Amino acid sequence: MNMNMQDALGVMADNNNDLSTYVDIVFVIDGTGSMQPLINKVKTLTLSLHEKLEEGLRENKRRIDNLRAKVIVFRDYYVDGNAAMEESVFFELPDANNKFHDFVSNITASGGGDEPESGLEALALALRSDFITGGDRQRHVIVLFTDASAHRYEKQNEGVPDNYPSNMFRSLDDLYRTWGTGQDALGVESNNMTPQMSKKAKRLVLFAPDVYPWKEIDENFENTMRREMNKGNGGAELDIDDIIKMLSCSIA
Repeated sequence: MNMNMQDALGVMADNNNDLSTYVDIVFVIDGTGSMQPLINKVKTLTLSLHEKLEEGLRENKRRIDNLRAKVIVFRDYYVDGNAAMEESVFFELPDANNKFHDFVSNITASGGGDEPESGLEALALALRSDFITGGDRQRHVIVLFTDASAHRYEKQNEGVPDNYPSNMFRSLDDLYRTWGTGQDALGVESNNMTPQMSKKAKRLVLFAPDVYPWKEIDENFENTMRREMNKGNGGAELDIDDIIKMLSCSIA
């Protein structure tokens, strides 16, 4: 991304540096066979995420008063059965650094078969996380890592496994409408997909290749930034500093 990241997000600088900022980050991680390099990097980051974000935000004259992180691991509903989706609770950081680290340490890249994977279903699950509402200002950040394309929501019309969510979006347009309106989402209550993200607080950070649907989401979602990840390379080319820089810009 060549443009200034804060400009890309449409974030206006705030002259009041004393605002109490409560931040929730949902890490949505592709757990399929090629992704072990990225998983190892996130594992390394878990014990120092709070500290590194504070450093990154200091440059933007911002501070975090409350930081929570959770993890969603996805593979492929159509191949991996009960291993297709894993979800943690929110971890209060830095107090729960070790629990956060332990959860990520137990992720092993496996399964998935050939792409596409269930990245869109994981994004839908992330939208419904129990995001925090306290503080003067909130940031609800979803950061998604994948090196593969995703199944279209319409694939469920061909039949789904028993563990496939019954209240899933039916199309990418459903996801667009939900993201665009935040908690005021129109028409999604009928299938229980009401998002928990605040419209003003929502941020989406993508580390994903230039394939469906990530390119389309990057072009059509507001408050979204994407760093292109090499297809099939498991995030080996990413540096932890790249991740922190993108997260810091999304929060500032």
